[in-house]
Amino acid sequence: MLHNLPLILAVAGCGTALTAQAFTMTEGNFRATNGAPTVTHAPCGLALRSDALNTNHGFEHWWYYRVAGDTRELSLRAVGPTSGGLAPFQTHGDRDFGDVDLRGLLRANVDLDIYATGPASGVFTSRVTLTNLSAAPVTLDLFAYTDLDIAGTSGNDVCTGTSNTHVVTDWTGVQVEIRAAGADASDVGAYPSIRNRLTNTSVDNLANVLPPFSGDYTGAFQWSNRTLQPREELSFTVVFAVDTAASRVPEVAHYGAGSTTAAQISTDTLPLQDNSGLRFLGVHLDGAQPNAPVGLLTNLASAPGLPFGGLTLWVDPTAPATFPIGITNPSGRTSYVFVIPSGPYFTGLPFYHQYFWVNPASSNGVGDYSAGLQTRLGRL
Repeated sequence: MLHNLPLILAVAGCGTALTAQAFTMTEGNFRATNGAPTVTHAPCGLALRSDALNTNHGFEHWWYYRVAGDTRELSLRAVGPTSGGLAPFQTHGDRDFGDVDLRGLLRANVDLDIYATGPASGVFTSRVTLTNLSAAPVTLDLFAYTDLDIAGTSGNDVCTGTSNTHVVTDWTGVQVEIRAAGADASDVGAYPSIRNRLTNTSVDNLANVLPPFSGDYTGAFQWSNRTLQPREELSFTVVFAVDTAASRVPEVAHYGAGSTTAAQISTDTLPLQDNSGLRFLGVHLDGAQPNAPVGLLTNLASAPGLPFGGLTLWVDPTAPATFPIGITNPSGRTSYVFVIPSGPYFTGLPFYHQYFWVNPASSNGVGDYSAGLQTRLGRL
């Protein structure tokens, strides 16, 4: 079972404010650079390097969305309140959009993580969590776009795969597998065909133009007609596995409705087991009631919408592991850190987390609560 550490060891939030700058995550020889969003709908730059030679396999990667009724797809861009940066340990970065395009509909939190699996291989994950800020359901389509140039060259890529997975390589033998769990469709095409469809001023859905493909690879995945209820959160993830099978990729996903759109449960570490030493999982709460008694409920099961003591629990309270955290800080933040065991029998085990805190002014007169956070232990 996971064990707690003193809060003084809790991992801090992203350290350097790099909202308008590119930042690079690094572990060993594995590095991923995320270019800064602009006010246009152009995708962010991507550099993806996995070896000591500093060879770049990336070019662009970013997220697009379209709310029902929109006349085009829109990028997550530098419009409205934005924040984020690179974590002190440099394997995690984030871009946070507090009110996407100032529409009062969505918050978007983009979390980017890497880990090295060897001297010339590793995994990069790109995850967006959307929160419905409005008082009505929001239905949307989401797109993840990527342009790869394997070994720093374009025009000679070869892609195989399905609607959820693209495997891209070239004559050098370097292979990048892109996985989009739960996607409804995908397209592959030569640059800039797919990019143009996402950045033009008309509605474009992916047509499932699937591999095989040869040429200057670009690809996109689409999640269609996803509906978020008021205050509901939902995560979407794309995984890039560079020269590794990555058969046990760690998972992080937000789901469920919190009692307030201001609060956010999150992690800036991956639930990853590693025989070379201890790894940690930090579960954080931001935007809660300042200076309030707070606790974290963690269990092996979820129970969406389960009412319990005036709160709605997304983590099953039956025989829960309830950790008293203490008091939120003046900004409404707290953290809890778990040691990840190295035993192989824990691999693939899911954990569910939910914060709750005292707030007599809340609508139920008891307290407030975050949405749920699911983590699944992966392994090197």
